[in-house]
Amino acid sequence: MNQPKTLEELKIWFRENGYEPAKTRFFVGVDFRAPKAFGIYRNELGEFVVYKNKADGTRVIRYQGYDEEFAVHELYQRFQEEIINQQTRWMASQTVTETPKIDVGPKHVFAFILIAFGSFIVSRWFFLWLRDSKGIDLGLIVYLGPTVVMALALFLYKSYLYGQSFLESFFSIHPKYRMMIIVGLFAMIMCSLVVSPGNRNGYYSINNDLYYRAGNNWYQYNTNGRTWSHAYNIPRELTSGDWEDYNDTTSYGGRYSLFETTSYYRDWRSSYNSDSNRSDSDDRDYGGWSSDDWDSGSTDWDSDW
Repeated sequence: MNQPKTLEELKIWFRENGYEPAKTRFFVGVDFRAPKAFGIYRNELGEFVVYKNKADGTRVIRYQGYDEEFAVHELYQRFQEEIINQQTRWMASQTVTETPKIDVGPKHVFAFILIAFGSFIVSRWFFLWLRDSKGIDLGLIVYLGPTVVMALALFLYKSYLYGQSFLESFFSIHPKYRMMIIVGLFAMIMCSLVVSPGNRNGYYSINNDLYYRAGNNWYQYNTNGRTWSHAYNIPRELTSGDWEDYNDTTSYGGRYSLFETTSYYRDWRSSYNSDSNRSDSDDRDYGGWSSDDWDSGSTDWDSDW
């Protein structure tokens, strides 16, 4: 089966691939309320809701709207990411690759310096361009991102020198330093989220005004013209820590035209078409891993998604 596009197709995909909800904590067609769960269901308004219940029981809404295919895509892609997490964890428990020794000459040192400066400068320019030219709120990513890109570029070059894959090179690092890297990346992500809250895609209603968040862009509904347009003056509440309280349409008075029928929405969604053509992560060779090795305890239940 190709990538599922409906709730029913998603249910069939999970069942055919042997992924049990009780084990994976992914629930399709169920408004599951217990902690530590991902899920998708259709509410009484006909909206498709994609959610995550964190370890403390709080719920984060990833998407809420009428586009079934997009809602299914969001949960499906998150599950693919979790498969990679599960396979990587399992692989790490099996073996640690010993790093071969090579001679690092002057040309390698020069390449390291060139890659470090080049990756930092280019990524810094790119993040500033996204912020200043495209109006995308990146928070601290503008400042922390180039450092992460530089470290990744150097690590990839090191993997190339030793003739290793990325995972082999990563697991050859001493566990103590691996943990430091993971904690450092997690800290950067959390710092970025503090400055730029991770609002989710969908409808937001505040003071009888209706908005829609699509990626990093906001759109506002014009009641008189019954049209949608780019919104540049976003209410403070929608960018604060209370943004989730407004992720609904029930408090909006009057009927409205669905944002999903606009060209804005079609343009935004077009970027996801290429994802459907990618091969599933469970097709990768992880040397004997199967769904029976799934350990939901290793899932990051404290993050928003």
